[in-house]
Amino acid sequence: MHTDGTIALSAACLGLALAGVMSAVRGTQDGHARFYLTLVFGVFGGIVSTPLVFAYAPSMYGFYLPIVLVLLLILPPAVFYYVAAKTTELPSSTIRWRDIVLPVVGSAVMIGYWLQSAEAKTALFIAGELPAGIVPSTLALVTFILIFCWVVSSCLYLVATLRRLRDYRSKLRALYSNLEDRELRWLDWFVVSLVTLWAVTTFMFVADNTGFGWVVVKELIYVLTACLLLFVMAFAPIAPPEAEIEEPAPSTDTSEPKYARSALTDAHAEQLATRIRSAMTQDALYLDPNLSLQKLSRHVGALPNQISQTLNEQIGSTFFDYIAHHRIEAAKPLILGGAANSLTVSLDVGFNSRSTFYKAFKRETGMTPKAYRDGAATILSDL
Repeated sequence: MHTDGTIALSAACLGLALAGVMSAVRGTQDGHARFYLTLVFGVFGGIVSTPLVFAYAPSMYGFYLPIVLVLLLILPPAVFYYVAAKTTELPSSTIRWRDIVLPVVGSAVMIGYWLQSAEAKTALFIAGELPAGIVPSTLALVTFILIFCWVVSSCLYLVATLRRLRDYRSKLRALYSNLEDRELRWLDWFVVSLVTLWAVTTFMFVADNTGFGWVVVKELIYVLTACLLLFVMAFAPIAPPEAEIEEPAPSTDTSEPKYARSALTDAHAEQLATRIRSAMTQDALYLDPNLSLQKLSRHVGALPNQISQTLNEQIGSTFFDYIAHHRIEAAKPLILGGAANSLTVSLDVGFNSRSTFYKAFKRETGMTPKAYRDGAATILSDL
């Protein structure tokens, strides 16, 4: 059932999971993030230990395998809550009841398996046969349903995780003028790795339960799991940037404007807009690669949320896009001059990388810096 390769890889994954648990427990990150990261490593460790239990403690296999079912059902919400805790400030009571429905049902099925006789558990988990009786048949049917529910719920949690990361990036764009060092891109790669592992694992479960288990390469599951665990261990200590702006309190009235409760008057907002424009045109504050909403608010003498409101309502732009616009305008004559390469230009106008400069320039002008320079040269030659 389990080859020497899967047993060796299982032991390697278990070692990584245990090391991850120790690292998470002793880590310095937020308490919620540390708890959920510990849970993720622990769940992975329990799941990948299956070949080891089968090989070295076969008498415990019938007791252990139902636990793996529960661990599988816990894993998707655990990963989601870890990413949520890593990117936002979670309240103390944050677990929703719908997130524990499948684990609770799986726990009931687990207890049902434990109550079966040793002969029935051997037939179910070792021989792969269904014992006679209504209870074993019911347990097997519910297990089959739970596995497919796990496939669906995993997909939903992955979508929710991607949305969480998208919202987090939007929040960062309201705080910082450069995101290259702040976006926690490792979380994106974490999700990509998780999606890959999820897809392969889902295919394995579906194949095993539909008679196509012969096409499954189980070693691949453990290789992907080992890579994912190593990846998380390496990058989990990265701390997210601290929030520098207090978001407006959510309103129960969905028709209420975003800043309806703000004390900022129109006259004050117009004055702030003038000061913000002056900070860009006269003081060239956009040249600071570490410019943040907090820095801009200190420069013009206003609160960060007032600056954010003024940018949105008076100027019609987000903080990130507004700063990028001024940087691109400053870069245009340098590009047309052709005296410096794109990296030098990007750094000179306040961007912290060439890739960020390229993306912002194309978003602002609809073309790359080279195309912009070539287009301007063509126009001049036709005159």
